[in-house]
Amino acid sequence: MSRPPERDDLDALLDPLIGFAQGQLRKVGEFYPFGCTMAGDGQIALTGAHTGDEHPDSQQVIDLLAGGMRAQALSGEIRAAGICYDTRLRLPQGGSTDAIAMSLEHALGDRVLVVMPYSKGRFSGFTFGQLVAMEPPDARVFVRARGMSQPVE
Repeated sequence: MSRPPERDDLDALLDPLIGFAQGQLRKVGEFYPFGCTMAGDGQIALTGAHTGDEHPDSQQVIDLLAGGMRAQALSGEIRAAGICYDTRLRLPQGGSTDAIAMSLEHALGDRVLVVMPYSKGRFSGFTFGQLVAMEPPDARVFVRARGMSQPVE
């Protein structure tokens, strides 16, 4: 299977997402979901969402991020988007570990879920594993209408 050309755009979102997530983990030990978008001209911007709560439910933040990005996608402002969140990853050998998850989408329809396992040692700080590409969730940003997962054309 050949690599879709828009995958380069999705790859460009990884460094800012990983950098911010790792920085928050090292600084405060956690992070709330946040996002990253790529404008039509290739400019990348980090983005956040606020529910009004000091300790919001992560899914509510993800839904707010996706809604804002969807509006940008429908107006043609962005060509790629990513939402980053903290999750638990089941390990093939059993058990689970913390992981940084990045759900990436492109206007041309390409989607991928990339996860980076991590652990925190008692005295050694954080250790980050290798990136793993997984089956992506349904499209949340580049959709024709709310609830539909076909790409925006």
